[in-house]
Amino acid sequence: MLVKRIREVKLPNRGTSKSAGLDFFIPNDFTPITLNPNESALIPSGIKAQVPEGHALIAFNKSGVATKQSLMVGACCVDEDYEGEIHLHVINVGKMPTVLQPGQKLTQFILIQVNYANVQEVENFPQRQTERGSGGFGSTGLS
Repeated sequence: MLVKRIREVKLPNRGTSKSAGLDFFIPNDFTPITLNPNESALIPSGIKAQVPEGHALIAFNKSGVATKQSLMVGACCVDEDYEGEIHLHVINVGKMPTVLQPGQKLTQFILIQVNYANVQEVENFPQRQTERGSGGFGSTGLS
């Protein structure tokens, strides 16, 4: 995947050679902000990427950021045809304010293959017999 820095920022990288996600960082020119409980922030990453054809770049929580700062990823999909700067959207779901600092590792992105299946509306929806049927939330853990 080709990337270009458009701000002074650490390049996305993997924490280890077997890490699924590419860590994204807050640019060095970012002015620190305090994110209060239930507030969100949209942070420019300083990175543009050419997402490979047939893929999307999906944001996920960093486990340490999620558990220590109570920051969760909000908007998370970078489509292959997006050409702008990637932004990092986080929400403070904790009970305490947290400070976002320049250079901080904030989110991770995983490159995922996409199937561009078409949606087709049908008049008569074919019924299948499955073990789950129409059981919803929690329906598979009742026995």
